[in-house]
Amino acid sequence: MNTKIVTYTGKSFDLLNPSPDMVCIEDIAHSLANMCRYTGHVRQFYSVAQHCVLTAMADLPGDSLKRLLHDAGEAYVGDIASPWKQLLQVDVPETVSVNQHYVPVHEWESKIQKIIGTALGIDLSYSAEVKIADDHMYFTEIRDLMPLSEEFRRWRGNLKPLNNRIECWNPSVAEKTFLFIYNKLKGERIV
Repeated sequence: MNTKIVTYTGKSFDLLNPSPDMVCIEDIAHSLANMCRYTGHVRQFYSVAQHCVLTAMADLPGDSLKRLLHDAGEAYVGDIASPWKQLLQVDVPETVSVNQHYVPVHEWESKIQKIIGTALGIDLSYSAEVKIADDHMYFTEIRDLMPLSEEFRRWRGNLKPLNNRIECWNPSVAEKTFLFIYNKLKGERIV
């Protein structure tokens, strides 16, 4: 079974046996910039890259670089709708060292996130602050980009939309902005 994809820069990324040398930020930025959020069910094209940039730049607690990269794994596995992601499992061959034969997709995506973190020199393990920032963006996106639906407009506790309204970018702007913010935030981390 072939489990490799060819990336934008020509690298080969093995979905079942990923390693840090298969990762580069240009592939992540390009892929996420061309990937629409919410399986395309938005009023106009809104990329995962723009979502990541807006999450990183929001005036919220936590590490901005981690917020920028919180969906980086989707560059390799796609932006799978959360309800669907909870149902899917990866059928892992015996040749891959894992504790179980079937692994939930969200767990496999976390493994890929860790590989990306290693490649880029940042800990991308789960962060409650990043999750809160992502939830604030979710409610902002629901308000600004989704058809009216009261079912999804029920804010939870202190999690409300951000004040700024979203104006969608084209993929080229999203990619360039993602890379610019990545380099800016990475430069600020130099010790």
